[in-house]
Amino acid sequence: MEGVKNLVKDYLIFCGFEIAMLILSTFYLKKYNLLLKENFRGKKIPCCMGIILSLSWVIYLLQIFFHNSNAKWLVLAISMWFISFIGLLDDIFGDNKSKGFKGHVIRFIKDGEFSTGLLKMVSVPVVIFMSSVILQKEIDESVFYAIFGSLCVNLFNLFDLRPGRCIKVLWIFVMLLSFFMHFDSTAVVLLALTIPFFIGDLREFYMLGDAGSNAIGYLFFLFLTNSYSKTYNSPLIWAAFVVVFGLNVLSEHISFSKVIEKNTLLNFIDMLGRKN
Repeated sequence: MEGVKNLVKDYLIFCGFEIAMLILSTFYLKKYNLLLKENFRGKKIPCCMGIILSLSWVIYLLQIFFHNSNAKWLVLAISMWFISFIGLLDDIFGDNKSKGFKGHVIRFIKDGEFSTGLLKMVSVPVVIFMSSVILQKEIDESVFYAIFGSLCVNLFNLFDLRPGRCIKVLWIFVMLLSFFMHFDSTAVVLLALTIPFFIGDLREFYMLGDAGSNAIGYLFFLFLTNSYSKTYNSPLIWAAFVVVFGLNVLSEHISFSKVIEKNTLLNFIDMLGRKN
């Protein structure tokens, strides 16, 4: 019972911190016309507020590290921050000249331009690989994790095209995974911290941005691998890898938004809580 009380207390503290940061940051950026981009409706709103969601996660992971001195939590916090910060760079300095893996590579080969998208393609796998190695995984397993984790990050980038969609997809995937795996108290708190952010994202007060969708994709990867603890020989890991890989490949040829809009059930879920 005491453990549950402490868990609730921690959540309320971090939830309060997140809400305060979201309100203050949104007000400041709008007042001084900073980091505003047009959303799909053409409305100008702060474009990279997902950095606050990831910051809440990072501080929570650091708190766990300082409490039990397990280096794993420090590694997860640092890697989470790096991956989110890489997304932040893309939010601030990125453009729409190229999209997808193929687009960024062709742009680099033809024009010699090293886009922020290509930076993300290179740096995210490196961060995940190094994190895996530090956590004493074998090289072959670390390479697999680097590929798998990067695909998860990219997949959630692809879903971040409408208000609230990215977090909805995370919740749906987690609900499906709950039939096959156990989520500990840390995972529950991290998931619960998406709720206050989700409300503002859904109401179009701000955008998640790559800073947030990167972090969400990485969090999803951590759930699947139990923070790098599972072996890559696990059937669940390989099943998830096939699905994530397949969706990434499909994204190069089809628009997820159009597929969602044409499907009655998916469109209903996508529109839940959104402005018409």
